[in-house]
Amino acid sequence: MLSQILQNKNLIISTGNVINVNDLRKKAGQKPTDELIDSLKSTIIDCEFLDNEVIRKNNDLNEKIQEHQRGDIKIGAKIFLNNYSDDFLKESIDKLFKILNIDFLDNLILSFHPKSVQQTEQQQNGDIVTTNGGEMTKEGTIEWGKGNDKAVINLKKLWSTLEEYANVTNCDNCNCETAGSGRQKKIGQLGIADLDVDSLKNLYENSKIHPTIVQINLAACCVVPPELQTFCSQNDIQLLTHSDPQEILTKDVLNDIEIHNFHPLWTTRYQVHVKCRGVLAAKGFIVSIEKD
Repeated sequence: MLSQILQNKNLIISTGNVINVNDLRKKAGQKPTDELIDSLKSTIIDCEFLDNEVIRKNNDLNEKIQEHQRGDIKIGAKIFLNNYSDDFLKESIDKLFKILNIDFLDNLILSFHPKSVQQTEQQQNGDIVTTNGGEMTKEGTIEWGKGNDKAVINLKKLWSTLEEYANVTNCDNCNCETAGSGRQKKIGQLGIADLDVDSLKNLYENSKIHPTIVQINLAACCVVPPELQTFCSQNDIQLLTHSDPQEILTKDVLNDIEIHNFHPLWTTRYQVHVKCRGVLAAKGFIVSIEKD
C-alpha cells in the first residue's frame, strides 16, 4: 500500500495520538527527531489513505480530546519551518485545526530556521548539511539566521500570518462578505524559538501581536544570554528551554524510513494537557512532504 501512496506528489502524514502506541511507550525520553522517526514508522506500517493524507489506523486522538470539556484542556503546538513560505505556514495551521477537530489553539510556537546561502547551495549539490539546536558562536551568544540576509524580513512576514489567527476582527463597519459576523480568535498565545536578542527586539517592535513565549535551546547555548533574559522579563515574555534541533526532519531521515525521493516541507508537533492535573492526554505529529 505504501508504494501506491508514494506515487502522489504531495502527502500529509498524521501520526495521531502516539502516547498509547506500544512500541513508542517503551521509548520514553527520546530525542525529538528519534520520537518523530518512530512515530512516522509506526504510522506508515498500518495506515489509511484519504485525500492525500496518510493517517494512523485505530487512532484515538479525537476521542482523547473530546473526553474533556474544552476549557479543561490546554492544546499547544510547535511548527518547524526551514524554508520561507507563507503558504506552508497557513497550510500547517489549517491542517492542525482540521486534524484535531478544534477551533481554538491555546498557544503556537514557530521554529523558523532559514537556511543560509551556503547551506542551500550545499543541499542543491547533494551535500549533507547537519545542524544542531541553535546557531551558537560563543558561550551566552545566539546568532539566528546567520548567512541569510532575508531571515528577519521573512520572519516578520510569517509573523503577520500568525497574527491573522491570533487577532479578533469585527467587520460591522465595513462592506465585506463577513460584515456583521466578526472573526473568531483562533490562537491564544504566539511564541518564537531560538531568536537572538536583536532579532527578537526587531520582531517585537514591528509586530501588532507580540510574542509572549520565547524558547531557547540550551544544548546550543548553555548560558541564557543576560540581555535576552532581561528583555523577556521587561516585556512579560515567558522564557522557556527546549531540546529540538533546527531541522527536526530531513530528506535523509525520510530515506531511512523508506520514503524515498521526497523532502519535508513542514512539521507540526502538538500536545494536549489536562489543566488541573497537568497530565499529557495526547501528543502527535503532522508532516507535509513533497516529491523531489
